[in-house]
Amino acid sequence: MRKPNGYGCIKRLSGNRRRPFVFVISENGKQRPVEYFTNQIDAEIFQADYNKTHSHRSLPGHQITLEELYHRWLPAHTADTSPSKSTLCSYENSFKHLSSLHQKPFIDLKYMDYQRIIDDMRKSGLSYSSLKKVRSLISLLSQYASKIELTNKNYAPLLSIGKNKQVRPHKPFSRQKINRLWKSACNDNVDTVLILLYTGMRVGELLHLHKSDVNIRQRFIRITKSKTVSGIRIIPIHPRILPLIIGRMDSPGATLLSDASGKPYDYSRYCIIWRAVMQLINATGHTTHDCRHTVTTLLDNAGANETSKRRILGHAGGDVTERVYTHKNTRQLRKCIELLK
Repeated sequence: MRKPNGYGCIKRLSGNRRRPFVFVISENGKQRPVEYFTNQIDAEIFQADYNKTHSHRSLPGHQITLEELYHRWLPAHTADTSPSKSTLCSYENSFKHLSSLHQKPFIDLKYMDYQRIIDDMRKSGLSYSSLKKVRSLISLLSQYASKIELTNKNYAPLLSIGKNKQVRPHKPFSRQKINRLWKSACNDNVDTVLILLYTGMRVGELLHLHKSDVNIRQRFIRITKSKTVSGIRIIPIHPRILPLIIGRMDSPGATLLSDASGKPYDYSRYCIIWRAVMQLINATGHTTHDCRHTVTTLLDNAGANETSKRRILGHAGGDVTERVYTHKNTRQLRKCIELLK
């Protein structure tokens, strides 16, 4: 569509630039750059908003496409919720799966357009988790479209993504394998697995744990960054892993888990460590999440209080009474965690 005179234009600059797209307007017979962008769609969104604000006009017949809606929604959603880097990557990957719909007007998209995407993903062998993330993104975009009064239709709840079939069911560590870990505790990084097995932390929570979140004197760990609201919690330090945590506190770096230079581990680097430890104790086939299943199983077997167990693992309460009215202090949580042997 040809844009009217005085609407400004978008140019792509030559060379290797971080923001090669520029929106320019004419002023006194000369072109003046207004803003620079990393991609064309962001530049076009800015151009449309600029003209609405300064000239009070829009392109005739313009309809917001799925791509434009996504690029409008993402900054607003990020400002409101502060999602993690992994969540942002998840949004980006899910949006790529919708590529065949990017240029279509959002208000024209129907149930079958989305379901066809889901069905094609299932035929390609993509996981249930991937399907669920795409459906979630469709729902978030639809909610934003309703907020900006574009449309009030949300087809996400109607989309069928099938049933979740676990590729490999999680299995707890046996007592023999836990004993092998203790016998090998002097080896590099074995302590990290033992910390997971005696706290019930998610591996992401451990990797993001700062030393300032560990209170050695009162013997507890404060989780301040988790995938769920319930995950923000306090975990008492089990006496058996207290020396391991003190050792980590004396190592370089601001995070509890850091390499020799003080650099924190990301998930991909830690996976290499994990595989090496599993080979050392002849326990290949286990994943980091098996540690949480082990803690759950051992606490169940020991007759742990259900509410205390949920608080330690960072699970949401099972009912309103438990979520709202039941409180567990650190002493009760410590009593629960010390049921682990």
